[in-house]
Amino acid sequence: MKTGTFLVRAWRLLSILGLLIALFSSYISYPDEVAVRFDALKQPIQTIGREVIFYIAIGIFLLSNTLINVVARLFPRVPTPQIPVPNQSVWASHRSQLNEVFKNWFQALMAAINTILAMGLLVLSLLNRSDRSMQSYDYAWLLPLSTAILVAVLLSLPVQLYMKPSTDD
Repeated sequence: MKTGTFLVRAWRLLSILGLLIALFSSYISYPDEVAVRFDALKQPIQTIGREVIFYIAIGIFLLSNTLINVVARLFPRVPTPQIPVPNQSVWASHRSQLNEVFKNWFQALMAAINTILAMGLLVLSLLNRSDRSMQSYDYAWLLPLSTAILVAVLLSLPVQLYMKPSTDD
């Protein structure tokens, strides 16, 4: 197993574990009505039941992981000439490596979604704690970090496709 494949699989497993931990720990710490919108005075103006948040998070996890996994499993069945990749002639002779690149990318995409969902649940948990006041550092890091994770994963596929496949197939 290549190092990249191992790292992506490990990230995916850790993201699932992290999401489960975040899901259950935040569910326990949420009040019955979870504040999801605040006004300028940091007072809650919209709440959602904690069960609704729990089931929405599980739904996002199941739907995204299932759909991406289905596409990843169907990818090897796509004929090589129909895959729009740069250096089509080079990748055509290294189809197993192309399949591995796409499989790793799909798994990284699943891991990114799981990681961002877990971080969002933790931030929501921090914002709804009654033992501390809400500070901007409790949540200000979430959007830039989530964007960076998504951009890194989305750009990794074109970068890998422009690189030449290795000769040892």
